[in-house]
Amino acid sequence: MKTNELCNCFILRKGASNLTFIYDKALSRSGIRVTQYALLKYIYLLSSPNLKQLATALNQNRSTVGRNIKILERIKLVSLKVGKDKRQIEIILTEHGLNTLHKARKAWEVMQKKISSKLGKEKQKQLIELMNDIKAISL
Repeated sequence: MKTNELCNCFILRKGASNLTFIYDKALSRSGIRVTQYALLKYIYLLSSPNLKQLATALNQNRSTVGRNIKILERIKLVSLKVGKDKRQIEIILTEHGLNTLHKARKAWEVMQKKISSKLGKEKQKQLIELMNDIKAISL
């Protein structure tokens, strides 16, 4: 075991953490973090989805998404509407949530352009290919 040995997982996690920090800082004036921005964006795009639809679209665990939705509800960015079947809960953007999404979107676009410019098209293409390759690895 060596301190300088290559660990793909650590490198990717550190890179993701750095990128999250950059986006969080960019979105700070909107009052939300990039992870919350992603949730609001998909709620908007899916037009008031239920929890299962949202979790599927985000490729995330349903219970994790549920916990994060509760936070958005607590800060009044979304409201929850119980359907005929009490297990079916529709997630609705509030007016405050929509305004926050639009404000965050502007900051996200600025940072997205900055990062895209820094990486260039070739490195962005390679990054996407790398992530797809990693996703395709089977155990």
